[in-house]
Amino acid sequence: MNQNRSLIELIEEKLNDDRTVLPVFDKTGFQIQQEVAKPEPDVNRIERLIAGDQALTSQVLKTANSAFYKGLTKVPTVKAAIVRLGTAEISNIVMLATQQRHYTAKDPRIKAMMQKLWRHAVGCAIGAQWAAREFGFKHLAREAFTAGLLHDVGKLLLFSVIDTIQREEKVAIHSDESLLAEIMLNFHTQHGHILLKNWNLPNIYCTIARDHHLPEFDHNDYLLMIVRLVNQACHKLGIGLIEDPDIVLAATPEADQLGIAEVPLAMLEIKLEDSLGLAT
Repeated sequence: MNQNRSLIELIEEKLNDDRTVLPVFDKTGFQIQQEVAKPEPDVNRIERLIAGDQALTSQVLKTANSAFYKGLTKVPTVKAAIVRLGTAEISNIVMLATQQRHYTAKDPRIKAMMQKLWRHAVGCAIGAQWAAREFGFKHLAREAFTAGLLHDVGKLLLFSVIDTIQREEKVAIHSDESLLAEIMLNFHTQHGHILLKNWNLPNIYCTIARDHHLPEFDHNDYLLMIVRLVNQACHKLGIGLIEDPDIVLAATPEADQLGIAEVPLAMLEIKLEDSLGLAT
């Protein structure tokens, strides 16, 4: 417990240090999101934004050609990827590519946990968007993808800070995974909420980062309920840092409030398992 408190103190000290470099929300991804949200998106502008970043271009083409999208032929250019998949899907791919850059660490153990966290983020993004479309909330599909991707961003921040502490302060943190998991569980929602506020993202995403574990939540916030449900589905399947096969999705208050039966929930699980192909 002393070690627990001392690690928390180190984290808080680092977060309050103005010199600490925090993860940033990629401007390119945000600009493409804004463009896609327009009634008539400018495909040429989207192409230029992606092409202006060589690493992003490479990742977009890699993802567009992945087994997840099951293309019959390879797409050789960003323009071809946009034509095949559409602007909304390309926007999602860009969001994945720009966010994935943050999910790494120098410490091998932290890096391994970050990779699990990334798989969870991707699963929640894909699953939440699919759920919104299939469960009668198509108007929330675009926001659901982003909300699912960013809901656990507080864990990303905490892992990044712990990795920085070890590297810069020359402090060897010998905490086991259970202790780190406890810290993540108790502190990631508040820090995720603060980080998304600092990124100036819409309040809908900040609220989900803060409230997705609360025992009492707003039953009128359908986007929050979708993300909460998909988050639990990922936990059931072990997609991420938590594995709890005893979760019964049909018995959750989210499934009850959304009116989701067992068959659609089983289809959601299949979609989540498919999403693992994107989290590599």
